[in-house]
Amino acid sequence: LNKSTQFIEKKNNEVELGELLLSLNYLPSAGRLNVDIIRAKQLLQTDMCQGSDPFVKVQLVTGLKLMKTKKTSCMRGTIDPCYNESFSFRVPQEELCEVSLVFTVYGHNVKSSNDFVGRIVIGQFSTGPQETMHWRRLLGSQRTPVEQWHSLRSRAECDRVSPASLEVT
Repeated sequence: LNKSTQFIEKKNNEVELGELLLSLNYLPSAGRLNVDIIRAKQLLQTDMCQGSDPFVKVQLVTGLKLMKTKKTSCMRGTIDPCYNESFSFRVPQEELCEVSLVFTVYGHNVKSSNDFVGRIVIGQFSTGPQETMHWRRLLGSQRTPVEQWHSLRSRAECDRVSPASLEVT
């Protein structure tokens, strides 16, 4: 039963919000957490007339404190953007267990504030089993990039399950 409900939940997420392909690796000697935002697929279209112009914001939260915010370039008119963008965060090894990475996809909107598409949190305050598994794989294979697809979640769901989601805008 559990497997099938998970499948249904994932299916709905996929239809509603889209998916994000991420690669993570940690270099203990340099104290660097490297994040590759590779691509997204089937993103929820936020602007029906213009098409979507999605970008991804990645935020490093240590404990419950927002430390750093970075974002990808904006991809024009697509719901299946390829980013292939890399970001590096300074994270001392002793702080790694307290880190959460908050990934939020937005649709760029010229007229008003950007449209929220979906979010996931990977790390101490992960938003679900897939995110937790990715983080555990990263911790277990330092220096080796670990790649995984993630189904985006709603802001309300992330705020409910992850205190780190509440720390970012």
